This record gives sequence, structure tokens and C-alpha cells, in this order.
Amino acid sequence: MDSNQATENVVRVKLMPPWSWVSYVGAVTSVLRTRGVKCDFTDVAGMSGYAFVVNIDPEILPTGPVAFDWEVLVEGTQALGVETELVAVERGADDSELEVELFERVRAEIDAGRCCIVWGAGEAPEFGIVYGYRGDSYLVRSSRSSRSREEEKLLGPDEEPEPPIRFDNLKAPWRLAALFFGDRIKTESELQERQAISRGVKLLRGQHACFDSNYYYGASAFRSWADILERGRADPVGNAFNLMCYWELQMFAAGFCQRLVKKWKSAAGALKEAANFFQGSLKNLERLKSHLPSRIETGLEEWVSDSKAITLLRECATLNENAASALERALGLM
Repeated sequence: MDSNQATENVVRVKLMPPWSWVSYVGAVTSVLRTRGVKCDFTDVAGMSGYAFVVNIDPEILPTGPVAFDWEVLVEGTQALGVETELVAVERGADDSELEVELFERVRAEIDAGRCCIVWGAGEAPEFGIVYGYRGDSYLVRSSRSSRSREEEKLLGPDEEPEPPIRFDNLKAPWRLAALFFGDRIKTESELQERQAISRGVKLLRGQHACFDSNYYYGASAFRSWADILERGRADPVGNAFNLMCYWELQMFAAGFCQRLVKKWKSAAGALKEAANFFQGSLKNLERLKSHLPSRIETGLEEWVSDSKAITLLRECATLNENAASALERALGLM
């Protein structure tokens, strides 16, 4: 990579910092908006299917919200109107050639004037936006972008830069992966919305073959989460991170269903019912979030007792199972 030391290029766009606990949702939303797509986190989470993902590590490690095959998200992401390609290769003993190949592919995208998204391009294992390169490093926007979290603040490439990430220093467990966005495409919104609901039902019922069998997934994973807490086997930091992610995803699920109520009169009743179930689960998670201890590393046992976490999470499982049934009814009416 020595020959690239003096090279630099950036895509001259203003990016909305991807301020989401679920980095895929934040990064994709930001990039699609630079391509002229009118969307927000709710649109991306709902259409991609991420809003309906529940995936829990057996010790509630932070990996749950990202430990699945992301290919399940691509069809729905592309349905928002831009060609979407996921490149993902499992890590091996020697990834040096793959790291170079990925960097060269990303450089080509930047040279063509297109931002892309790279797994591990940031200070943590997350999806980061790559808007340029400098020498042998990625220039990134991550969920940590900007000191001021103004909802609609846009940052140009020279504003509040984050440290460059060397091409061979990605925080990318499991696999090397990136999302690339091609041409704008026309999509049939009604068909894509039906497919989004079908995808949501399968995800909530644990019927998608995109999860590791060592994890608990689908709506019932909330119940497994409660069981793990009851046995005192949970990682406290991972527990807090999972809580923030699923609080956000349940909010997106409720919002997405509520938006479809206005578009699908024939299925409005069932969709509203699903939205209400997700909203009920969201309220439980908000209650848990409001009781998080100031010292997360040491306060888990007290939090479990004081916040009635086990009862609330088991209720979330039932609410999400009911939401899946309501979505299935809605699908039959759409």
C-alpha cells in the first residue's frame, strides 16, 4: 500500500451523522439521503427488516444486535430506491489480501463519487460510512460523529473529522464486509411493503435462516433474555447495549406499522394492532432504560430487582408474538 501514501479523495457531500444505536440503520439512512432518497431511520429499519430483529447472546453480550447474516436486510434496503450490494467474507487466519481488495474496491467507489459503508470502520464493531480515503486509511463518519447531536445537522467532509482508520485496522469481528450503492432504481412500493411485512413476520417467528443457532432469536428471545437475567448470567455492559438497541428497534417497528396504517386502508386495523403491541413493548423497554444504574458494570443485580426487568421482558416476548400474529393478518388483507 506504500504507493497510496500521498493519495486522497473524498465525496463532497454533506452527511447526516448516523446517530443510531443500530449502526446499519444509521449509516444506510445517511448514505441513502445523499443519493436523494427521502427516508429516515424508521423507513430503513422497517423496509430492511431490522426493526423486527431480536437476537440475544446466551450471556447477553453486545454481539446480539449484529450477529446474524446481514444478507437478509439487502432486498428491503434496495427497495428504498438504490441498487444495494453487500460484500461479506468470513475472516480467516490471514486476511491481508482481502483487506487490500476491500480497500481498493472502496477507493474505486469513492473515486466514482459514491459513499459506501464498511463494517468495523470506526472505533467499535459497527457499520461506518466511508466518504473518502487518505493514503492507506478510510475517512469515516460513525455513530460517534460530532460532539453536538442535533437531529438534522449535516457535516461536510472537512467538518469535525474523525480519526482515519487504516485499511488493515478495522474493528470487524467475524467477517470483512461492506455495502455498496449503485444507481437509483424504480420500485413498486406496495409490493415492497407487503414483502417487508412478510419479512417481519418470519423474523419475529424465528423462521429466517440468518441467525446462529447458539443465539436466541425471534420474539421469544425476549423471554430467553429474562431467563438469563434470572439465572444471573448476563454481561452487564452487553445487557445495557442490547437494551438500547432493542428499545430503538421496537420504536422503529411501531412507527413503521403506524405509517402503513395510513397507506393500507384494507389492513389498517391489523396494522394498528401490531403498532400498539410494539408500542407496549417499547414502553416496557423505556421503563427498563430509565432504571439503568449509573455504574452499569456493577449495578446489574440491583437493576434486575428494582426495575422488575424479568417480568417486563417476558411481557415484551408476548407482545411481539402478538404483533407477529397481527402482521400476518394484515398481510392477508394487503
